[in-house]
Amino acid sequence: MRIYARLGAISEEEAQQRLTAEMQRVEHELKRKACGPRFADAAARYLEESGDLRSADVTAWHVRLLTPYIGTLELHRIHDRTLRTFIADRRADGVTATTINRSLEVVRTVLNRAARSYRDDDGHPWLEGLPPVIAMLPESRRAPYPITWEEQDRL
Repeated sequence: MRIYARLGAISEEEAQQRLTAEMQRVEHELKRKACGPRFADAAARYLEESGDLRSADVTAWHVRLLTPYIGTLELHRIHDRTLRTFIADRRADGVTATTINRSLEVVRTVLNRAARSYRDDDGHPWLEGLPPVIAMLPESRRAPYPITWEEQDRL
């Protein structure tokens, strides 16, 4: 790949440094494209496109929770088994199944967008084929209870 850049009046050493930096950037970009988009890329695009949604900040919070677990994974490598560690860690933190399911719903949405809407420069979808089915955890609703007069006063 040829690299073209106008550098102006700089020393040969500075030009060499710029060339080395540009070569590293191009190599990194080629590796990223060869591997395909990662979850972090798709999630960033989803957040960018849904910035005006009322729940964008909550969605961003879920993405931040998910990124250490699946952020570097290619989209076609995400499925129920790759999410097991995330689910186990969240349960260990005492998080309810309902809250975990909201994070899993974000994964579902991002994968669906990657398969149906997001396209590369050649017009191919970011995620080939159908997105995987992400199983939700069974939720148990808490029973309603009447509040005390003291709780009512605080409200």
